[in-house]
Order: sequence, then C-alpha cells, then structure tokens
Amino acid sequence: MSFENIIFERKGPIAYMTLNRPKKLNALNAELMSEFQDAMRVVEADDEIRALIITGAGRAFSSGFDIQRNGHSMDPASGSVDAWRTRLQGLVKTFMTVWNCSKPVIAAVNGYALGGACEMVQVCDIKIASEHAIMGEPEIRAGFGPPLLITPYSVNLATAKEMLLTGDVVDAQEAARIGLVNRVVPHDQLMAECEKMAKKVCLLPQLGVKLNKASVNRAMEEMGYLNAVRHNLELMTLFDTSTSPEQEEFNAISAEKGLRAALDWRDARFKELD
Repeated sequence: MSFENIIFERKGPIAYMTLNRPKKLNALNAELMSEFQDAMRVVEADDEIRALIITGAGRAFSSGFDIQRNGHSMDPASGSVDAWRTRLQGLVKTFMTVWNCSKPVIAAVNGYALGGACEMVQVCDIKIASEHAIMGEPEIRAGFGPPLLITPYSVNLATAKEMLLTGDVVDAQEAARIGLVNRVVPHDQLMAECEKMAKKVCLLPQLGVKLNKASVNRAMEEMGYLNAVRHNLELMTLFDTSTSPEQEEFNAISAEKGLRAALDWRDARFKELD
C-alpha cells in the first residue's frame, strides 16, 4: 500500500508512521487523515506488528488541522449542521483508531503538536517528547474547539480548563509536568528512546499487552470518556456552525491576507499576556 501524505514502514515487529507534509508542518487535511486510517488498519491486521511509532517529518509532529481556505474551509458558512457533524465524526473516528488499536502506539513528539495533533498525541498509549516540543490548543483563540475531548482525562481538571479556556500552549518540560507526555528527551535521542520503548513492549507476552491496554482504556471509558466524546461532538457541531466576532475577523484576514496573517492577528492580541 502506497501513501502520499504519510510514510509507513515496518522494521521487524515495529511499524513506523510519519506524517509527511513538512512544508505545511504536517497539517492534518482530509487526505492525510484518510491515509492515517488506512495505515491503522494495516497495523491492526498484521499479526507480525507488535508496536507502532507515530512522528512527524521535519520540525513538527503536526501543526493541527489544515485550515487553509479551500474545499475543506473551516468557515462556519461552508457547510450545514449535518455536514459539519459528519466532518467531525470522521475526525473523531480517525483518532479513535489509535485508542481502539489492540497494539501499543507510541507518539514521538518531535516539535509542534497543536490543535488536533495535540489530541492525536493524547490518544497514543505512550508519549515521548523532544525538548523542542510545543503542545496545546491555540485554535481556541480564533473561535474553534477540540473535536476530541480527551484533555480532561490526560491532565487534571484545573489544568484542562486552563488549557481549553485560554488556548495556552506549553513547552516540552511543562507538558511532562502536567501529564500530556510521559517524559522529555534530547531531540537527537527521541527516536532511539521511542524504539527502545517499542522493543520493550514487543518482548512482552502479546496477549497480556493487548488485555492490559484494553483494561486501562476501559477504566477511562467507565469514567465517562466515551460519553464525553459523544457529547462534545454535538457541542462542537454547534460551535462550528455558529460564529463570533473573533471568528469572523480571523476568517476575513485569512481570506484577504492569508492564513499566516490571520494567525499573527490571533496571537498578537495575547502578546502582553503570554
């Protein structure tokens, strides 16, 4: 199976998936997300694969969802309620393939992991970050929200609210302190550390690995995780089919001057507060 937006390979019992749109900081577009699902199906079906490592090409894990104004515009006017719900259901389904995968998935966070990519990292089982990693949900500052509500289950409630109410981002050390990642390693040691972890889980009895992952996931699901995902899907559908002065300004600047100018406008408003 060949891919255009990801690199997928296998070395022994370890599979590697690299998000591969480096010129766009590996922004998650519809084509990449479709290939991501295809690759996850390969991982699940191949009995020889015992662990998966996900990373990004270049200087980012991923900058999040691709919000360029095109056929997949994030403008609230670009689709009906049903169209937006279907779109968001597709995003959630993609992320949940990692959650539901019977094999351990390790995130090698090599740089920016923002917006939807921050959620992608969180559904992975083990998250190891480079010292260069930056994580968070900055899209909130432009009037968008997270389609997969996993942050309250990754960090404590107070920290989740601070992140999701402010759109603040955190560096690698802070991400480890609050529980977004397991630990931080020097950038040039990131893949070696992830491979070491993958090799370790590959040596374990595979039935035990599978059942232990399922058991931990089930514990979170019993604490309401899946209900939170379902309810959040409806709230985000409402959110994304509504608008606000901030959203309108962001979209207007993006249309007139380009996405970079819109992002600069978004961040400049908080310059003295961050």
